[in-house]
Amino acid sequence: MDLREFVAIVPGFSKLSQPDQVLHFGWYIHVHREHARFSQASIRACYEELSMDQPNLSLLFTRLLSRKPKIMLQDGAGCYLEHRTRQALDAKYGQHETTIAISKMLKELPGKISDEAERLFLSEAITCYHNKAFRAASIMAWNLAYDHLLHWILKDSARLAGFNSHIAGRIGPKRAAGLNIAKREDFEEMKESEVLDICASANLFVSVNTKKILDIQLTKRNLAAHPSLLVIEGPQADDTISSLVNNVVLVLK
Repeated sequence: MDLREFVAIVPGFSKLSQPDQVLHFGWYIHVHREHARFSQASIRACYEELSMDQPNLSLLFTRLLSRKPKIMLQDGAGCYLEHRTRQALDAKYGQHETTIAISKMLKELPGKISDEAERLFLSEAITCYHNKAFRAASIMAWNLAYDHLLHWILKDSARLAGFNSHIAGRIGPKRAAGLNIAKREDFEEMKESEVLDICASANLFVSVNTKKILDIQLTKRNLAAHPSLLVIEGPQADDTISSLVNNVVLVLK
């Protein structure tokens, strides 16, 4: 997560007191830049990166280090957050290892995707995820994976022929009459679940697990896409994004 993304998830960051801003920057440096210590220079760099007016850091550091009970400590290597201070910020903004891995994976994925539309879907999913809009992130992850699947079918004439030959067997002769998939828009004549069933019956998937994963994630997408009291937390979004990216987007090539 870059600095701007972090600031975006902190409610009213620009309105925080200057000492609290410094503590938040310190936490960000500890967690996301993986530095055990920070300095006035590294905090000043954060203000500069965000084009924010810089306070008197020398005075702020002196005051923060002198507070009791302690909230910030210092040694020969620099300054660091006291344990309870860091725990409090971890509880608000911390990311467990899986979430950090997902964030890293999402950032690296655009370089592996050549299709512009897929990059757009991915960009939106990343934005939603980093802003803790986990429901939206899950929906966008499905959109990315499903669109990837459809283009994957269209890109290979043998796959496309196999798909078309199994349409009638899955949706019935009456609906299949005159239906021949030749372009992306043609898939709109079928439900997503029907597309998955046809792919499976035509043995297009390399692994039977691909169908299982898509079925599970489609069910989750349907729950997320409709207004309900369902709450989607970070771990659920982690599972959706990692499953779809690793087992669909990066596998179906």
